[in-house]
Amino acid sequence: MSSFLENPRGFLPIPIVVTEPAVGYGGGAAGMFLRPRKEAGDEGWARPDISGIGAFATENGTKGAFAGDASRWMDGRLRTLIGAATGQVNLDFYGLGPGLPSLDQKVRYSLQFAAAVAQVNWQLAPKSPWAIGMRYVFADVDPKLREEPQPSGLADSARVQISAPTAILEYDTRDNVFTPTRGVYAETSWLASRKALGSTDDFERFQQIVMGWQPLAHGVTLGARGSYAWSSDGTPFFLRPFVQLRGVPAMRYQGDQVASLEVEARWRFFGRWSGVVFAGGGTTRTTVDNFSATQNVGSGGFGFRYELARKFGLDVGIDVAHSPGTTAVYLVVGNSWFRP
Repeated sequence: MSSFLENPRGFLPIPIVVTEPAVGYGGGAAGMFLRPRKEAGDEGWARPDISGIGAFATENGTKGAFAGDASRWMDGRLRTLIGAATGQVNLDFYGLGPGLPSLDQKVRYSLQFAAAVAQVNWQLAPKSPWAIGMRYVFADVDPKLREEPQPSGLADSARVQISAPTAILEYDTRDNVFTPTRGVYAETSWLASRKALGSTDDFERFQQIVMGWQPLAHGVTLGARGSYAWSSDGTPFFLRPFVQLRGVPAMRYQGDQVASLEVEARWRFFGRWSGVVFAGGGTTRTTVDNFSATQNVGSGGFGFRYELARKFGLDVGIDVAHSPGTTAVYLVVGNSWFRP
């Protein structure tokens, strides 16, 4: 498979199997094109240029199409990322608006969207793990309530436009971007959406992500991912941070502040085959006027991996995850915390 993928006409066909509890079952297809930077030696295979395109749909009416590219230039010191997507997402949001003091009370929205992102990162020195960058996001979102009677005090058909530059500080010592066995990846980002740039509202969003992998004895790799996110007043409800853990429905646990931690152990027990077990927990804090509340959730599960392309260090597999009231199945390409 490695020899096929390095061919300019070769690509990895990826069936999109959607089992995300928030949108229901569905499917689609994507193609991932890998272009190893052969002049960079092993580093060029561990961090190749990547392009992708795909489309999907689910049983609750969610659908979308996307395309993107992540490439490296100037001996790998300059990294660019561009992407675009359009579609409709039908999701349930919790703890919104006046008269909803319970964070367990849901509001059903349909979000029609078109979005684009462009990012540039610059490595501070040759072979340095540190890089600084700037990301720009533009999105046009049309939220519509999907329930009758409509809750009072909540917007319907209030179009939202987002125009937001984001400052980024990155640290990366992973031995591979697809299925790392050692190293650390960290990203600090500060997003500022401004009316002066075309946004509907002014708001800020901060996020810190840290994840790492450490090889142990007997073919075991221990991994962990921690994250913290904060959003200011004025942040659109669909951009408020939420707990991102396998087995927890997207947007189910949102807040002004969100923190989570997930750990994973991967054991390569035979040839290209590995087994995976994982567990995690997350917490949110929401403050509205004089109302303040926290939510906590835990999840865990197991899965397997098969090393599909050894030169790229690319594993594929399936995870089964459980959280209170929810069980979900995930098709994993690379790893569950993939960042190009």
